[in-house]
Amino acid sequence: MAYCTFEDIELRIGAEDLAALADYDGDGAADEAVVERALRSACSLIDSYLGVRFAVPVALPDGTCPEALTMRAVNLAVYFLRLGRDSVTEDARAQYEDDTAWLKDIVAGAVSLGVEPSPAEGSAASGARYESRPRLFGRGEPL
Repeated sequence: MAYCTFEDIELRIGAEDLAALADYDGDGAADEAVVERALRSACSLIDSYLGVRFAVPVALPDGTCPEALTMRAVNLAVYFLRLGRDSVTEDARAQYEDDTAWLKDIVAGAVSLGVEPSPAEGSAASGARYESRPRLFGRGEPL
């Protein structure tokens, strides 16, 4: 499950700006493969943070993505598109840092997504139990 779509990005920055960032074949339209790669990178980054506290991909009980997460995924995808064109500005870098700080706040519990945290797989105790017999020999025990 992706946290945002091609259409989400296009609505946020406009078709013209999206084409300027993602038109690698020169046809005047954003290349879907380029945008999808940026989307996967954004979602992967989000999962790398949230996977510590939540089962990923994160979804609300009704199966939809939290709106705040979609907004951040769009920001991150646009940042990755800018990286591909070497057009990262100070503002874009600051937005990226804000987005990753927000993800850290979620993991720390300072911000809520409206989703119950769940332990990551393998974090539960294994259930192994160790027992031993009483010592037969020791300093205070005769041979």
